[in-house]
Amino acid sequence: MPMAGYRVRPTFEAVHDSLYARIIGINNGSVSCYFISLDLLLFPPTIKEILQKKLVKEFSEEPFLYLSATHTHNGVGGWHNSIVGELVLGNYDEIWVNNVVDNLVKKITQIEKSMKPTQLRYWEADASEYAENRLVPGAPYDGFLRGIQLLRDDSSQAQLITYSAHATSISKKSKSLSGDYPTALLKELEKENSFGLFMAGMVGSHRLAGLKEQEFELVEKAGEVLSEKIKNATYDQSLDSIEIKSAHVPIQFGPAQLRITENLRLRNWAFSWLLNPLQGELTYLELGNVVLMGTPCDFSGEIYVNEKLHDLAMANEKKLIITSFNGNYAGYITEDEHYEKIHKEEVMALNWVGPYYGNYFNDMISALIKK
Repeated sequence: MPMAGYRVRPTFEAVHDSLYARIIGINNGSVSCYFISLDLLLFPPTIKEILQKKLVKEFSEEPFLYLSATHTHNGVGGWHNSIVGELVLGNYDEIWVNNVVDNLVKKITQIEKSMKPTQLRYWEADASEYAENRLVPGAPYDGFLRGIQLLRDDSSQAQLITYSAHATSISKKSKSLSGDYPTALLKELEKENSFGLFMAGMVGSHRLAGLKEQEFELVEKAGEVLSEKIKNATYDQSLDSIEIKSAHVPIQFGPAQLRITENLRLRNWAFSWLLNPLQGELTYLELGNVVLMGTPCDFSGEIYVNEKLHDLAMANEKKLIITSFNGNYAGYITEDEHYEKIHKEEVMALNWVGPYYGNYFNDMISALIKK
């Protein structure tokens, strides 16, 4: 298999740590929802599309899917069926894609039949010393670990974890598969918990910071320090009965705005031909007073801080978790003020939607919080 992330790497040559699809299922007696996170650069749109179609056939009532990825830059590629996708991520491998989907459907079916009574509680931990804003040094960023702990009546425990630092700890030259620091974090947590699942948070402007180690030593160290933060996290009251609300909220995209230079853009028809047309949605899931919002992009934690989305959620008696890579991909969504001022790759080549979308996403998220 080819590798996805950074430059083109036609094949991996070693496995530092295995890659997984991880699943948590929740059912409150009337609604089923599934958290699925893949140890990949993002959650491939092709896998999302095929998975949804197969679940419709498998279930009388389709379960709600909340999708994300660890965003490791040392996972496998071969999952994007487009011209640019094959150039950047390697040749599309239909057999591999279908195998992943079939395994997901099989596991979801098994989980649906094996659920047990569970208590759920939200938690958060300040890990700001291990993150920073990589777009603008010294600019605001979100450094909190957030998640949900689940304790079943058979004493097994699970942790759903989010963090906004990019999983880019390993050299671009490496040809070893790895889940990067999220895998190391889960390995540490699973010494005391039965299971862990990591979803990339608001990674559009964030990276790891405050650690001196390099490469895989950095991966291991990050796993250790972040797991310690979670062990000392602030936990809310446990809930054993919750209302579940969910929605797929369509996003209206204009013509693609991928910039080749500051004043030269790729035409929309060319973008669609090379990469497929822009499309996406917000994935909304409310578990009791915990609101999870999945975005189809690298969403920036700088927006979260500047727009005081945490305070808005608290004012509406809710806890807010925002994740990236929900099964579609529309590039980077960063603060609008950076569009004309910063010429880094994230704001130029990887912003596919143009200016004003930071404000647009904030308005949508804010409106959903207030509902």
